[in-house]
Amino acid sequence: MKSLLASIKAFFWPPDTALRLRRAELTFWAFILAVAYLPIPFGFLAWFALYRPLSIIVNLKGKEVFKAAYFYSFMSNIFTLYWVAIVTPPGMIAAVFILSLYPAALLSLFARLYHWKKYVGLIALPFLWVGMEYFRSLSQFAFPWTDLAYSQGYYLTFIQIVSVIGSYGLSFVIVILNILAWQFLEKSARLEKRVSSALAFTGIIVGVYLYGWVVFPPYPEPGKIKVSLLQGNVDLDIKWTPETRDWNFALYDTLVEEAAEDSAHLIVWPETAAPCYPRHEPRYKRMLSESARKSGAYNIVGTLDIETWNDKGKSYNSAFQFAPDGTMSAPYHKVNLVPFSEHVPYQDYFPFLTREFLENYLTFIRTQEVEWWSDFYPGDSIVIFETDQSAYAVLICFESAFPEYIRQCLLKGGEFLVNITNDTWFGRSPGPFQHMRIAVFRAVENRVWIARCANSGISALIDPYGRETVRAGLYERKVITGGIRPLDEYTLFTLHGPVVGRLSLYVTLFLIVAVGVLTFVGRFTNKSPR
Repeated sequence: MKSLLASIKAFFWPPDTALRLRRAELTFWAFILAVAYLPIPFGFLAWFALYRPLSIIVNLKGKEVFKAAYFYSFMSNIFTLYWVAIVTPPGMIAAVFILSLYPAALLSLFARLYHWKKYVGLIALPFLWVGMEYFRSLSQFAFPWTDLAYSQGYYLTFIQIVSVIGSYGLSFVIVILNILAWQFLEKSARLEKRVSSALAFTGIIVGVYLYGWVVFPPYPEPGKIKVSLLQGNVDLDIKWTPETRDWNFALYDTLVEEAAEDSAHLIVWPETAAPCYPRHEPRYKRMLSESARKSGAYNIVGTLDIETWNDKGKSYNSAFQFAPDGTMSAPYHKVNLVPFSEHVPYQDYFPFLTREFLENYLTFIRTQEVEWWSDFYPGDSIVIFETDQSAYAVLICFESAFPEYIRQCLLKGGEFLVNITNDTWFGRSPGPFQHMRIAVFRAVENRVWIARCANSGISALIDPYGRETVRAGLYERKVITGGIRPLDEYTLFTLHGPVVGRLSLYVTLFLIVAVGVLTFVGRFTNKSPR
């Protein structure tokens, strides 16, 4: 234990003074980047927050490059994602340690290219960064929450360009801005280089804003399909306690009646608003069916489901649609689960990390009620729900952070999107606000309406340009109703997908292979990247 504590202390407060000062500066710039993601309009900090860490890292050699890059990435993730610990401290620790490897690896590769040929490193950096962002959206380890583009969520005019280049394209632009800021602020740079960098920096920002100004209509186009969002603001202890579970259903039945008075066509319940398994608990299924029947509207309900495969029960975070006649649809099972929060990635291959297994050896998880990760399984397909007026796809919780998945929902027939979530876990931290801005990006990328319903907020109807036409803030119990319109045409992004992200990943893979080959050849020629 003493050696572990000593290692942790040395990580944050090394004995070497020069190293300590370097890490202090990296910590400062990691904090500056994290501020760009806060629910305040400080996104402009991301335009230059990377320049100094880049400058520090390229002046190091050998193992010191990766150590500095990992330390910077670790601190950046701590500052940006600390609030995950509110839900699951072990999950936050696991996520930060793993997520920090991605930028550390790309920055190490960038440093090698920069040491070999400076201009090669600078040209490669945007591809490396965005390739990393795209890569971490793949597999069950995916957690694409901190993409650079999301720092710009409060600049609606600036982000309109994502309907063409996607959020990965905007991240690409932000990395270029950081490179230009670095070239402008570099002490050894010639005056001509500084002036040209400043002009290019300004020109890119003006150009992106000008595009947004041209395409941004002054007012939202009114919609004819009435959608009501039920923000129940139910305390988690009340929802999951057996003695108060019926009260939860009674509350939502009252909210459904209020939505019916607004003549809603579709009524949206939040994620796990119905804490039951409708296909296996007939009593609660009847309650949900009766609520829908009395409302005369379609109800999409966040709830749970379980299926048996090979004599093993698999639980799912799910959504069911109840028609106005009370009939229940087939479920949608959440496809993209939060790693180390909702599940252990590839848990069938790593059963020793499941809560069930660990409780056999770490009894304090149960006796002290430690918030560990759940054992949900991911779904395997997109489901398009249909009403007599339109069709829509459901995104549960952080599925809104997957651009490729969402465009596939639309290409399969979704005419608008419903995003149900339960951000109550995160309190009044930046988490609910960051989550909301991510949904805004998906609306703008695809020019599609999104009905976002959260248990304790933020709930809103988001128009195709990212504006919130109706809204319920944090910790309000409220029913909000507004009109939306079905999707009428696909954007370039919807048609072609995250081209910038895919291309960047291909370039990154090519550079990894190229550096490997050059390193091998360099053993004989002494000309490899260092």
